[in-house]
Parts: sequence; C-alpha cells; structure tokens
Amino acid sequence: MDITIEELLKLMLNFFQDIDKQIQQITAEQSQKDLEREDILHYYENHNMNASDYCKYGKMLKEVLTERRKVKFDLDRANCIRDTLTQKYNNKLITGDIIKTLKELKAIDKRQANPKYVNRTNILEELNAKDEQI
Repeated sequence: MDITIEELLKLMLNFFQDIDKQIQQITAEQSQKDLEREDILHYYENHNMNASDYCKYGKMLKEVLTERRKVKFDLDRANCIRDTLTQKYNNKLITGDIIKTLKELKAIDKRQANPKYVNRTNILEELNAKDEQI
C-alpha cells in the first residue's frame, strides 16, 4: 500500500485530534456493558428462576462479560497510546504543525500546477536581440 505524505499527515492529524474522542466512546461502551451486567445480576437477585432460566441468563451474562473484556482491552490500548504519545508531546503544537505543513504542501502543489517565473536577468532579451540582428 503506497501512501502519500499528505495522506500520512492527515492520518496523523486525525490520530492526534481524535484519540480523546475515541477513549470517550470506548468508555461509554464499557459503561453500557457494566449496566447490562448489573441488570442481569439484579435479575438473578430479585427473581425466582428454574434451571433453564439460570442457564439462559448465565449464558447472557457470559456474553456481556466477554464483550466487556474486549471493550476494556480496547480502552487499555487507547489509553496506552494516548499516555505514551499524545500526552507526552503538546498536541496543540503537533496538530498545529501538521495543519501548517498540509497548507504549505497544498500551496506548493498549486504553484507547481501553474508555474510562474520572473526573469532575474536580461540574458534572454540579449539572446532575442542577437537573433533579430541575424
């Protein structure tokens, strides 16, 4: 997979700008799983059930706990990345530098698409004058 510098910079910018949002989303998912777990446990506590019910709700509890473990793993990874990369460095400076670089690269591409050159000497005029004399 070939990736351009601009694409890489955009990915980096998204990473630094969105890591906290991602952590908030993952934390919300974990909270939801915690609530689901509590609902099942309270149902166990407050209802008389037969063996079939215990099996059914036990299976449901196991699924919720498995999903919660996956979410918790994702949260641990996201926190690790944030703590070792984004909090170590000043995010505002990094994102500002990335945005500035992207703007400058865009300006360079625009200049490259419509190149303009201002002659600094009159050597071409001298050449044209010699051609006219011949």
